Amino acid sequence: MDEVKSILEKCTLEDLERAGLKMYQLKDGFRFGTDSALLAWFASSFVRSGTSGNLGKVTAKPCKVLELGSGCGACSLLILGRKEQTTVDAVELMKAPYEVLLENIKLNDLGKRLNAYNCDIRELCPEVKNKQYDIVVFNPPFFLKERGTAASEEKSIERLNGRFEENGSLQDFVDCAASRVIPSSGFVVMIMKGNRLKDCLEAFSRAGITPERLLTVHSFSDKQASMILLAGKRGVKSTELKILPPLILNEKTEGGSEMTTYTKHIYNDPHDDCFI
Repeated sequence: MDEVKSILEKCTLEDLERAGLKMYQLKDGFRFGTDSALLAWFASSFVRSGTSGNLGKVTAKPCKVLELGSGCGACSLLILGRKEQTTVDAVELMKAPYEVLLENIKLNDLGKRLNAYNCDIRELCPEVKNKQYDIVVFNPPFFLKERGTAASEEKSIERLNGRFEENGSLQDFVDCAASRVIPSSGFVVMIMKGNRLKDCLEAFSRAGITPERLLTVHSFSDKQASMILLAGKRGVKSTELKILPPLILNEKTEGGSEMTTYTKHIYNDPHDDCFI
C-alpha cells in the first residue's frame, strides 16, 4: 500500500470524459494529449461493427487490440470507452508508467478487459508473443534518437523515452506490430508527426504492411499537416491507399479560435466513425 501511495503522489487524476473513465498520469512523465485522443478515435474506427448471434441474441463482434508503448494507458482506456466489444493488451517498458497503468485498471474496474505487460516491444513477453490481434496500435516517439541532444532538457526519463527513440525506433514498433497483427484482416494503426510520413511508409514496406488509409491532421485549414494517422494490413497482395479528407482541428473566430464541429464530434459524441 505504501508503494502504491508513493506512486499516486507523483500523479494527477484526469477525467477522460468518455464512458466515465478516469486515469492517473505522472506529473513529470509523458502526458497524454491530442495525439493519444486522436489515435484512440482513429483505431476505434477500424473495429468491425458486424454482429453475430441468433434467436434474438445479437452481440457485437469481439475485437482484440494490442497497444505498444502504452504509457499510463490513455489510448487503451479511450479505445475501451469507445467500443464495448474491445479488449486490450497494453505493453509498456518503463516501470513507473506501467505501475500507474496497473492502478488505472483498478481505478476503472477493467481487469476483465485490459491487461498490462511490463516488457520491451523488441522482446515481447510470452503472453503477448503467442497471440495475434485484430488491431495493433501505437504512438511511437516522434523524434529520432539522434535528436536526443535535447534529452538533457527533459524532466524525466519517462518523458525522454516518450519523445525520443531511446528504446525502440519507428521500425521496431512497425516490425513488432506486423508480427502480432492477424494477416489480411487485422489492422496496424499509428500516429506520427506529419513530416515523417515518408519514414512511416518505408517502415511499413520493410515490414510487409500495405498502407490502406491515411489521414492528415492540421491545426488550422491554412497550416501544413502537424500529424498523420496511418493504417495498413499485413499479407495483402494489392489494395488502394485511400487518403481521407483532412482533419482540421481548429477554426479562427472573431475572439480567437475554437475547435471545429468535427473535432467536437470526435471528443464528445458516441463513436460512429468507420474507416474500414
